[in-house]
Amino acid sequence: MPLEDPDRILALLRDPNVDSQQVAAETGLPREEAARAARLLVTLPKARGEEVVSLPLPLAGALLRAALAASRADLLAEVVAAAGDRAIAKEAKRGLHVLRSRGVAVPEPPRAAPPPPPPPPEEVFPCYASSIDGQGERAVWIARNVPGRGVEVGQAVISDEAGLVELQVGLLGRKEYRNFGKDIGARGQAMGVAEIPPALARALVVEARRRNDESGRPVPDGADAWVARLGPAVLLGDPAAAFAPLPPDEERAALEASEALHELPMLKSWLADEPVLRALAARLDEISTSTVLLDDRQRAEAREAALVDALEGWLDAARRARLDRRLLAVAVHLRGMGEEAHARAAAAASRALGAGAPARDVPVVRRMVEKAFPRR
Repeated sequence: MPLEDPDRILALLRDPNVDSQQVAAETGLPREEAARAARLLVTLPKARGEEVVSLPLPLAGALLRAALAASRADLLAEVVAAAGDRAIAKEAKRGLHVLRSRGVAVPEPPRAAPPPPPPPPEEVFPCYASSIDGQGERAVWIARNVPGRGVEVGQAVISDEAGLVELQVGLLGRKEYRNFGKDIGARGQAMGVAEIPPALARALVVEARRRNDESGRPVPDGADAWVARLGPAVLLGDPAAAFAPLPPDEERAALEASEALHELPMLKSWLADEPVLRALAARLDEISTSTVLLDDRQRAEAREAALVDALEGWLDAARRARLDRRLLAVAVHLRGMGEEAHARAAAAASRALGAGAPARDVPVVRRMVEKAFPRR
């Protein structure tokens, strides 16, 4: 078994006929450590506590016996301070007790410096985002604490197709930003603006910046430096996972309720593309002045057929995918605003589009054409 007795190890270290290789063989420790212990023993009057503590325990114990024999109370006290709760500290404390009982003046072990107080947590400021509009754009406001200067506020306009399209960055005082937050809160319902978690705000901007590379849209000046200052961002998860399909009756009711989404200010601008509306307007004018159609019933039927044709012609695969994605983003935003019923309606419409439902059977989509031609 390896030798662990500190007195016997000390005797080996002091024996001029024993080299470090033999000490290493006896103790089962590396030769380099045995040689280091032997050098410390020769220079014991100048040895420091941290040097002893850094040795393997059997060799450090032998050095402590030598320090006790030399009445090096200062060295023993340094070992106590440097070793903390380790076993070697207990050995050093026993040596100090022996010296104290012999009348040797024993210094108080130096106290370890108290750890520095943790830095105060960085103040986190609220972030905000608007709902996505009919063109796939939304505004995001991200606030970042700048010690000694105030609050850096970035106002970014992001597009679900082009990426990061506009950016304004400025500094506000903390009080100014709080007032800005109150103003946003007061107008949020009307503007479709709501507070969102800072991590989500960063993720929206980082994802938008990635889309610039795909779309080829130039990045606003200073945008990359600003995005880098925001720090790491979590990846956006699949929003559909937060909106599982409802039971059949509830799903139908939620889909029917999606028409009422157009009553929200944030969806007032959601309309079909202008060329489609112009063409439909011309067709409806023809119907209203037609002499072939004999009564109001025939005109209503012709009007309905024209509207359905316009809807189905407009909602090709690409537009269907965009509306599916945008309605799901609206659902997430409405839920964040506490509008759960409207959120469920938007999510149901998204699912219907994803499942291939005809445009005429998705009320929120149908209204994107109908509301441009209010019935008189």
